[in-house]
Amino acid sequence: MKWILASLSVLAVAAGESTVSLRVARDATVSFNGIQCNNDTVPCSSIPRGLDNKLMSFRGNRDYVRVLLGFDLPLNAPTKCVLRVPKPIDNSGDVSLTVATTDSVWEEATVNGYTKRLNGEQVGSLTATNGGELDVTDACARAVNHKLSLFVDTAGAMVTFNSLQSGSGDVFVLDYSF
Repeated sequence: MKWILASLSVLAVAAGESTVSLRVARDATVSFNGIQCNNDTVPCSSIPRGLDNKLMSFRGNRDYVRVLLGFDLPLNAPTKCVLRVPKPIDNSGDVSLTVATTDSVWEEATVNGYTKRLNGEQVGSLTATNGGELDVTDACARAVNHKLSLFVDTAGAMVTFNSLQSGSGDVFVLDYSF
């Protein structure tokens, strides 16, 4: 309970509307490819990367990795919901990202490309070379059991972000108004 209260910070109260800033509750990098890891003994897609210090997104010819985010939402119905994308910690040039919903049936420590598939719909796109924002109000309104999960995908070169495990305050955040 302390963690939930600590992760909520009131940003504004105007005309009866409140906005809370929700740090991502769970995050992971999920690989989808046919490449072998660990001296060609294990498919890279089967390796959980939810407890790594960095999140990565990349799309290549035969493989891609996506950032998976999980948020715990307030019980109040949203009037506005904005995903704040942090500035990437490593990228090569302009960063174009696409965000899509997915179900929230996953655990940070065990999720991988075999256990999690992209099964939602595209929410929108943004250029996030220095960070950015994307309105995800409809996705928040459709969240099941007050949990929202999003995939963040890039159209090309690898981009990396801080994960929760990095200890950095510069992580994905959801501004939730109700």
